[in-house]
Amino acid sequence: MVALVLAFGNMAVWSLATPFGASPDEPAHIERAVALDHGTLIGRTYKNVGNAITRITVPKLYAAESDYGSCFTFKSLQPATCAKPLTNSTKEDRTITYVGRYPPLYYAIVGLPSVFGPSHTTIYFMRLVSALLNALFLALAVTAVATWSRRRYLLIGVVVAATPMTFFLGSVVNPSGFEISTALCLWCAGLVLALERADRPPPGLVAVVVAATVGLLLARGLSPLWVAVIVALLALLAGWRRLRSLARDRSIRRSQLVLVPASAFAVVWIVWAHALDLLPVGAKIPKSESDMHLALSIFGNTYGWLQQMVGVFGWLDTPSPSLTYLIWFAAVGLLLFMALGSARFRGGLVIVVILVVVVFAPVLISYLQADRLGVIWQARYIMPIAVGLPLTCAALIEEGAPGRFSPRLATTVCAVLATAQLAAFAQALRRYTVGATGSLNYFHSRFQPPFGALTLTVAAGVLLVLLMAFVRTLIGIPPGPEWPDSTPAPIRVA
Repeated sequence: MVALVLAFGNMAVWSLATPFGASPDEPAHIERAVALDHGTLIGRTYKNVGNAITRITVPKLYAAESDYGSCFTFKSLQPATCAKPLTNSTKEDRTITYVGRYPPLYYAIVGLPSVFGPSHTTIYFMRLVSALLNALFLALAVTAVATWSRRRYLLIGVVVAATPMTFFLGSVVNPSGFEISTALCLWCAGLVLALERADRPPPGLVAVVVAATVGLLLARGLSPLWVAVIVALLALLAGWRRLRSLARDRSIRRSQLVLVPASAFAVVWIVWAHALDLLPVGAKIPKSESDMHLALSIFGNTYGWLQQMVGVFGWLDTPSPSLTYLIWFAAVGLLLFMALGSARFRGGLVIVVILVVVVFAPVLISYLQADRLGVIWQARYIMPIAVGLPLTCAALIEEGAPGRFSPRLATTVCAVLATAQLAAFAQALRRYTVGATGSLNYFHSRFQPPFGALTLTVAAGVLLVLLMAFVRTLIGIPPGPEWPDSTPAPIRVA
């Protein structure tokens, strides 16, 4: 519960600080959620390339939101003061959306506030529902470590994996945030299960793994692929003996009653609803472009994608401060260096595979789609795999050399990550109040989010300190004797 409250609080300040229409594709996702909770499953196909667009009917307030941020979107020097107030009209309006074929689970949940009527407040409540849903899976990830693992430094992997981009996407209406948070939970609980609790899996841990798997399966069109990759890597990490122990466990077998129907639904939805039909919005590739030059050109985006994983906000028009990137890349590098220096062969192989997938899967997928869609890839699409890198490294650090990650180092990492998170939040808020290069005193600008920029900045700082202090406290609490060891405790006879 403490982890849930702190994770939700950190996402909630992002929900309030981000203006309407200032996050990737949020207007379309809001329209999709509202239409779904008002009875429109997909909508009517609209004439377009690839049938990606569908026509739906929603209150005019939600349809107008797509134009709200048009004056400052992609213009980092322009604050949100130029935006005109949203209409108060509740009249139904026919509009189109390019996400109408996405899997419905996430939208059905975050669209619930819209059943109480259209208003500006409803949009904030939809964001807060999304934040609560994503915070739940981050809290389950922390719980999996705190309850069932002796590898306390896996919690360092959690706070490194939960980048500012994770909090930003989790705070707005966008299924990418849900996809990332469920993947982070699956990685974390799956590592505990595969490395420590395979002999006698606790039913609670199995339930966390199942919940995260189902959520990830039904998050987005590509999500089943990421589930397959994560499960395969966890199986490789576990080894044949642990896999046989898991296969014999009753709770694992019972979980198939949930996982098999969820997997079937995910695949059927992709095929039936054409969930992978996308809008060709990328730059067109010249016919004279050679295959090699195209591949190298796409590969050249890799550093930009790495920055996006840490935090590039808005419609990818607001980068984090250099300090944030420096701290985050240093934290990931530290975990990677220490893990490769202490992990056994199988663990090192899994780390290398994750790196290869994170770097080259976007290049391959973009290359295969380039002729039809242009290059439309964004880093958030691969983050379900990328979050597994710091988590796996943190889990393997003490495998070959216990005690290498000292308590003092853990305190330092938590402190500098809190600083990097706050710097990213402040820069995003500054961008919308005074512009990306405006005054550092953005607390009294013309555009002010709910409760004011000063209040939200202070709240973000306090919540980050509390979150990191809580994680550091959990690291310092030794696990109980019954948790890390799967051997039954001896029975004492009086």
